[in-house]
Amino acid sequence: MTAPDAPAAAPGEAARFELLAGEAPVGPRLGRIHTARGVVDTPAFMPVATRGMLRGPWPDRMRPMGVRMMLANAFHLWARPGPDVVRDLGGLHAFLGWDGPVLTDSGGFQAFSLREAARAAEEGFLLPHPVRGHRVTWTPELAFRAQAELGPEFAMVLDDCPPDPDDRDRVAAAVARTLRWARRQRDLHEARGGGASGQALCAIVQGGLHADLRAACAEALVEMEFDGYAVGGVSVGEDFAGRMAGVALSTRHLPTDRFRYLMGVGTPRDLVEAVARGVDLFDCVYPTRSGRFGTALTRGGTLHLLNARFTRDPRPIEPGCSCDACATGVPRGAIRAGLKAKELLPMGLLAHHNLHFLTDLMRRIREAVAADAFAALRAEVAAAWPAAGEGSPGEADAGDS
Repeated sequence: MTAPDAPAAAPGEAARFELLAGEAPVGPRLGRIHTARGVVDTPAFMPVATRGMLRGPWPDRMRPMGVRMMLANAFHLWARPGPDVVRDLGGLHAFLGWDGPVLTDSGGFQAFSLREAARAAEEGFLLPHPVRGHRVTWTPELAFRAQAELGPEFAMVLDDCPPDPDDRDRVAAAVARTLRWARRQRDLHEARGGGASGQALCAIVQGGLHADLRAACAEALVEMEFDGYAVGGVSVGEDFAGRMAGVALSTRHLPTDRFRYLMGVGTPRDLVEAVARGVDLFDCVYPTRSGRFGTALTRGGTLHLLNARFTRDPRPIEPGCSCDACATGVPRGAIRAGLKAKELLPMGLLAHHNLHFLTDLMRRIREAVAADAFAALRAEVAAAWPAAGEGSPGEADAGDS
């Protein structure tokens, strides 16, 4: 099923990015990603359905919430149930229960997360199979073929994400390998017909915290002409200042007529500050994972509902919030009791609320940029969500959240 707001993509074009505001290389932007399955207004946040399943929220609540694009992981879907099974079940969109555009990650971050057991070599990553445990070699070619068969609108190249962004030698090797792998996948994409295949291919900038390596990686990828560019290798252990430095060192070298995507970053402060540095698209498990562990995101900061002070709190998760979870009226105290009893509903309610909160934050960001009021919103978010070293990010005061 095609989304009702979908414009036809141009012939031979899988997707197109339209810049609406923000011509400077670094700074807040407004844009629009056009696909055959719908338009994505940017800046935007993509919910993460790693294995093709959202953890908590129901798929049919995504579009009313304001979500326009979702993410799944090609490596995990390749491992189970396999692209052939996904195809036989109606394809990736049917598997997700989602009719809008989808982006699939390629598995580079999974190799990073398994770094104690994974090894990078020229042919690819040697790492444990996430289901069966035996060693597999996950190559750029295999990542490309898996995504071609899965059929998302946007496929990411396989990259090498180094574990320590300060280790210059390791980062330099990762940049060189990322570029060689990107060329191999770019050639496969062209042989398949490029955009005429119905799939856009996006590259990932590496370079750690080294300005020259970030610049070299970005510029080399731009020369290869991808449909979009991601900033990778951030949120891998560095502090807030390091994350934002990695973003700014990358976006300033990326073209303004392609979308910029910051991978795996999702706190409200990080989102707003990355938008300030020219990022258009985000994904992260943070909102749903936080919800499953009892944390609610609110305009005043976080609420840790497992805390004893919420035992008899009769209010919904966030008074005044329009999300489906808050509309149920289930009290904070009941959510806390359910979490203590390992019930599934409280985790789902919080995951839904948190995802709604971030999706709504992106709407507020777009409106603020359009109204030349981004600085005020940026200050508001900074006050509620201070970074480490700026004071402890407050649990929102129970009296005003």
